[in-house]
Amino acid sequence: MPPSVKLLIVADHASNYIPKKYDNLGLTKKDVFTHKVFDSGIKDLAINLSNKFNSHLVLGEYSRLLIDCNRDVNDPTLISVISDRTLILGNKKITNQERIYRINKMYRPYHDKINKKILEKKINVIISLHSFNPIFKGRKRFLKYGILSNEDRRLSNLIINELKKKKNFVGDNEPYRGSLIGDTLYKHALKKGIYHSLIEIRNDLLSNVKKIDQVSNLMYRVINNSIKSLPITS
Repeated sequence: MPPSVKLLIVADHASNYIPKKYDNLGLTKKDVFTHKVFDSGIKDLAINLSNKFNSHLVLGEYSRLLIDCNRDVNDPTLISVISDRTLILGNKKITNQERIYRINKMYRPYHDKINKKILEKKINVIISLHSFNPIFKGRKRFLKYGILSNEDRRLSNLIINELKKKKNFVGDNEPYRGSLIGDTLYKHALKKGIYHSLIEIRNDLLSNVKKIDQVSNLMYRVINNSIKSLPITS
């Protein structure tokens, strides 16, 4: 990677941590390790890639069910009452005081960390990592990787092309769309003109250390080759 590139890797949903006082938001212990609560495998993938690139890294520290850091603060799904067809009892009758507490304690510190990295390290490329379930509404998703983008597709197009070169089954704005107003990349990259892309990985490809290493090696090559094609000068 060229020395002129200052890369930041972020993972909004890296953690399934729910403080004890919330009693797992009414979920079972088994549920706490599912996609409802976090993006499984993404924390280890993000750390691996950050080490390979010697890049900067910001990881979400709380479960997305407490507060979704990849949403605008005014988004109605910021604190979800239903997730993956499951009622989240601990969010059902949340008070405004508790909502403000979670914003100030969990949401703002995460975004402040990202903003601080951008300013202090002069970040000019941001990669956001997420994972998705292989089964959705009873149907198997054959897609392995999804590259999400908003109107700035400069880096996403390069990553899609690199993955296709390697015969990978990749989706363009699948299985979700990347044009959510006020999400992490909207706030920290699109509005600031920073190159960026969101990479979604099917989470069965991240289910153990060996698989995470394989995806890490693939994504390192893909991201590295893509970034080299960007017109970044020191």
